Amino acid sequence: MKDSEIDKYLADLKELTNIESPTSSIDGVNEVAAWFKKRAEILGLKSRSIELGTDKVAPCLFISNDLEAKNYDFLFIGHMDTVFPVGTKADVPFSKIDERINALGAIDDKGGSLLSLYVIKELDLSKLKIGLFLNSHEETGSNFAKDTIRELAKKSRYALVVEPAREDGSMVATRKGVISYVLNFRGVSAHAGNHPERGRSAVVEAANFIVELSKLTDFKAGHTFNSIMTKGGDAQNVVPDFASVTFEMRYRHASSVEFLHKKMDEILSHPIVPEVSCERILINEEGPMIDEVNLPNIKNVFDEAAKATGTKVTWVDAGGLSDGNISASAGCPTIDGLGPTGGNMHTKNEYLEINSVVKKCNLIVEAIKKLS
Repeated sequence: MKDSEIDKYLADLKELTNIESPTSSIDGVNEVAAWFKKRAEILGLKSRSIELGTDKVAPCLFISNDLEAKNYDFLFIGHMDTVFPVGTKADVPFSKIDERINALGAIDDKGGSLLSLYVIKELDLSKLKIGLFLNSHEETGSNFAKDTIRELAKKSRYALVVEPAREDGSMVATRKGVISYVLNFRGVSAHAGNHPERGRSAVVEAANFIVELSKLTDFKAGHTFNSIMTKGGDAQNVVPDFASVTFEMRYRHASSVEFLHKKMDEILSHPIVPEVSCERILINEEGPMIDEVNLPNIKNVFDEAAKATGTKVTWVDAGGLSDGNISASAGCPTIDGLGPTGGNMHTKNEYLEINSVVKKCNLIVEAIKKLS
């Protein structure tokens, strides 16, 4: 990517960010998809919508130089949705302040998804099979797209996730996994003044679970817990017969999941309030994005690519999730944070660093050449 192309990139980014596309706006996300379809056609690429069997979210989009390929050398993964409700754009018009662009979704993730096209344009597609998967609902967990992402990842040598680089430009080497549950506690209600002895407080038992669970956080082992009580009683003069807790564990190692289940059994089998039952509901589980086999080589390749392009590469281990967790769970070597540098995601002050765009594009192009 030449320095002279940055103005074209920013003009494209303005068009994309002027389309309001919160996950809930199917029309908005479809408009973003239409923009990418048109641009893909101009570049000689093909595209297809991926229907998800639901009317809750928009279809996803897949772009490639060979839609029917049995395998892909590189799979780019980005997303078209944002977190901002329709109407927010009136408060945050596209603006350039010094060397930053302030716009809704500029860095998360329209800037990165757009960058993918600029990278693909620089590649020799006669020698490569390239795919670009654009998710319609990454911001709400990708629940309807997980199977598609895994299917594409299983067919790909590498997955390149164009979520934003960190504010210091670092790319993401690993991400923690997550497992989350809802626990519904049921006790016995009673008048708190006249017959407290008849009550069995579901809230007390739920609170005990939260406290005991929090004791299991172990930073060295790489697992942490966070809990909220979403329901717990209706009146202070009634012993509550119902309480609901939602919690998650973030973890780096698969052994932590077995550890969690063992400890949950232990805590719940030793209640402090008799006659309180508990129902467990698994609501989400996604493994970590950690590839100890391929990661060292990939890092070395990017380091070499950085030297060749006159840039610098730094890495972070992240606690948050992305679609990279999904591609990694399919056994596909995955690198994340390949979008431009920016910050203040999910706020009206979201920004993209202009001077990071050309550097990141050329870095990825060089790395792909070395990995091919």
